[in-house]
Amino acid sequence: MRNVGCASRGLCALVLVVLSVLVMGTERPSITVDSDGTLLINATNRVIVNGVDVMAHSTVFKFLLRSNPQMVTPQRVISTDADGAQAVYAADLDNDGLIDVLSASYRDNKIAWYRNTGNGSFSDQIVIGIADNYARSIHAADFDKDGYVDVLIAAAYQDNIAWYRNNGNGTFSNRRVISTSANGARLVYAADLDNDGDMDVLCGSVYDNKVSWYRNNGAGVFSNQRIISNTLRDVRSVYAADLDKDGDLDVLSASSQDDKIAWHRNDGTGTFSAPIIISNSAIGARSVHAADLDQDGHVDVLSAAAADNTIAWYRNNGDATFSDPRILSTNAMGARAVFAADLDQDGWLDVLSASEGDNKIAWHRNTGQGTFSAQLIISTAALDAHSVFAADLNQDGSLDVLSASLGDNKVAWYPLDPPLLRAVAETMA
Repeated sequence: MRNVGCASRGLCALVLVVLSVLVMGTERPSITVDSDGTLLINATNRVIVNGVDVMAHSTVFKFLLRSNPQMVTPQRVISTDADGAQAVYAADLDNDGLIDVLSASYRDNKIAWYRNTGNGSFSDQIVIGIADNYARSIHAADFDKDGYVDVLIAAAYQDNIAWYRNNGNGTFSNRRVISTSANGARLVYAADLDNDGDMDVLCGSVYDNKVSWYRNNGAGVFSNQRIISNTLRDVRSVYAADLDKDGDLDVLSASSQDDKIAWHRNDGTGTFSAPIIISNSAIGARSVHAADLDQDGHVDVLSAAAADNTIAWYRNNGDATFSDPRILSTNAMGARAVFAADLDQDGWLDVLSASEGDNKIAWHRNTGQGTFSAQLIISTAALDAHSVFAADLNQDGSLDVLSASLGDNKVAWYPLDPPLLRAVAETMA
């Protein structure tokens, strides 16, 4: 068995045996081992494991999974020194082949990283810099094309968008300010918006209602603010993806005061259309993301809305229009973030969410063609969860989950084992 997510290998082995029994139908009794090394038991009547009748205890087992999700996906704390942890991101910052972790925390204004020392172990917090006031967002990209991943941040109360140059030796430059014109800068994202091969910067800001971008001239020097829109209200999130398949990245936004998920068409030169509304019913919209969820070759849209506790997606019809909201869950209390990744390695992109009202990191399994399971809980131990991300942190070939939670100042990760995830999802269906 690979490096797995249970508290012990013995527990995982028992869980896989039990789950394998629960998800099987009434086929002819058999015992087999699949290519992943998972033991599969088909039984029509009773299965006894160490004297325990598994079938008779299936209801109890499902209850245990619901009440204690960490028996499958334990929370592993990286740090509790991020006071008011708001955002988390992952990238290989020291070019050692291991994915490191970044955080932004608003009470201490720290921009920090945690070196991955191997096997999912991390260093103590390494402070990159102190943001001006109220660090809210963090991202990473190579802005100066020197082969090292730099760090991008937003600080809301000083309207500050800035980056830290990676010196290539595990240290970073002082803060390099890109702009102080994004009033209430809330989220930053890096993408090549003008197709010139350089990573530009995209920002959503709440107090001036702006979606804006900053052109990179190729050496990490940025243009003045270029406004994409200022007609949305309270822009909380932005993202970039090619929504109309014309070869350039369009811009998505989520705005909370008008409950809108919108997109802005890129004409290929970094000139954008006015907002094109995908939905105006994402009540208290907080996060927007994009991925091809139904594998039809068109990038779909995801949203998290805090006021109605909803995670939803919008199918891209392929003609630059989108479906009505397709609700994944209304049980994400105070939903703050949404992310797409194939967690169970079945070839379909699943959906992750972070919600602060129930301290929850959760996922929805994509069962194919954009059909999703009910909410499956990864953890309820992320107090005031605000951010979620996925990356392979322990080099076992499968994605793990990261979270930032401001109520307990915690940056944490959750090791995942895909066969176990699939078995749990099928059991809980």
